[in-house]
Amino acid sequence: MTALARASGISYLLFPELGALASVVLADPLSSWARSPKLLALTPVLTAAPGVLVTRTLPYGPTALILDLAICLLVIRLLRSPVIPAISAGVLPLVLGITSFLYPVAILVGTGGLALIVMLRSQLMPPLARAQVSPSVPTISTLVAPKSWLQRVPWLLPLAVFLLGALVMVQLLGSHLVLYPPLLVIAWEMLANADECPWQGRSLAVLVVTAGAAVAGTVLVLALGVSPLAAFLAVLVTALLLRLARLRCPPAFGLALLPFLIPAPTLAYPLLTLAGTTWLILVVKLDQILKIRFCNPQ
Repeated sequence: MTALARASGISYLLFPELGALASVVLADPLSSWARSPKLLALTPVLTAAPGVLVTRTLPYGPTALILDLAICLLVIRLLRSPVIPAISAGVLPLVLGITSFLYPVAILVGTGGLALIVMLRSQLMPPLARAQVSPSVPTISTLVAPKSWLQRVPWLLPLAVFLLGALVMVQLLGSHLVLYPPLLVIAWEMLANADECPWQGRSLAVLVVTAGAAVAGTVLVLALGVSPLAAFLAVLVTALLLRLARLRCPPAFGLALLPFLIPAPTLAYPLLTLAGTTWLILVVKLDQILKIRFCNPQ
């Protein structure tokens, strides 16, 4: 994808969350993303297009961000899609000021190609393995009744506090990258899907790995430019960091690949993303403390 992006001059082909999606679907054929190839291909596109519209219509700020995020969540909800990284696809235009409608097309090239690989792999699998991957076969995840919308309301207040504080930090630090797109994916999983979030309770590991991924991506772009080798090494370093930390946090790949889209990235990028991640961790910890206190009054 990096070579294609460089040859075509369309940097959007290297959609940062594509690394996160690929890391899961290629490693785990039974994951919800791998078992939903159509949604894997289409959900990020259907959030990316409104993201471009919002960016073309409104300046960056609370109104634009909340509207953009609300549209992303609505699309995911209406499609009943498990592809939460589509949030990142919808917010990225606002953060980087992308106004070209080539962006959702480029996203479709990446996610469509990944979905095609998933479907081809499914066809090449032995019949027994294919039956396990087939979405028509009930699994634990499909037998468990999904939470109702009302049951998910408790995430609203902490998410609002997080967004408000992050927007203040954006103004103070003078960069939209404090609220980098994969951070919204991390925030959603930790606040709205806490019971199933694979990195819940691993705050320090999340801070270290995401910061390391951001540093790796920035240094490699500065050293090697936007090249296939740099992208490969960024993904490799991030995978090693996740392995060493024994952490499963796919959005970390997004942090490593985001510098490939940022015009003239600097070493300020890892510091800005670290500030945003730290703020999220503080909000999550506060939310947990308050829930414990209210659920178990003395």
